[in-house]
Amino acid sequence: MTAHLITAGAHGPELRGERVLFGQDPAVLLRESNGLAPEAPLTAVDVITELVPRPGGRRLHIDRVVFAEPAHRHSWAQLAGSAALAPGPADLEAEEEITGEEAERPRLRRFASYGIVTDAAGRIMLSRISEGFPGAGTWHLPGGGVDDGEDSRSALRREVLEETGQHGVVGELITVTSHRRAVQSGTDIYSVWVFSHVFVPEPGPAQVLESGGSTCECGWFTPEELSDLRLSTTARRGLEFLVGHRP
Repeated sequence: MTAHLITAGAHGPELRGERVLFGQDPAVLLRESNGLAPEAPLTAVDVITELVPRPGGRRLHIDRVVFAEPAHRHSWAQLAGSAALAPGPADLEAEEEITGEEAERPRLRRFASYGIVTDAAGRIMLSRISEGFPGAGTWHLPGGGVDDGEDSRSALRREVLEETGQHGVVGELITVTSHRRAVQSGTDIYSVWVFSHVFVPEPGPAQVLESGGSTCECGWFTPEELSDLRLSTTARRGLEFLVGHRP
């Protein structure tokens, strides 16, 4: 995974990139590497999936998250096709080095795509997590892990259909953030979460289509009803960002 920042350069807006290591928050990494204040606002403008053929029939899957300083958020269109994004595939193929106590624990890295799913009436679709899965019983944003070879938008459309029975249109990218489960033993889990708006133009019956998955129930809710629900950490993060940062 890589993170990229559109910022001011000597000759206009320029794009700077960094490899995202296990446990790093992409936005925090970009602020630190570019000498920005910890609270400096950044806007997520795009998520790109790059599939690179490698020798021996292998394939390198790279997820690239693009942020911009607010003054340069509209510069992505001109920068997107100007040059190959760095770091490039050759810089990313080698596995990151793990040393010390962290090398003794199993690791799980997860890149996931979640939707704020709405309809024309302003209702929000949520899914409920099944027993036996982390966050069991809480109401969750439809979405899930991006599979190998899949991009975040395709993954989100697939997950919304499987978990809610709705055919949604993936729209605006809302934000990208990360989460690391704080445990002293067991698997060290690090997730990067992509949040996007999904609009359902023709709502159908709310029904879980996947069998034996992490979703046991789904339903439409008005914004006023959300305060009475027990929400997952992922749902709280996505909805709190909307409340705190969007009109």
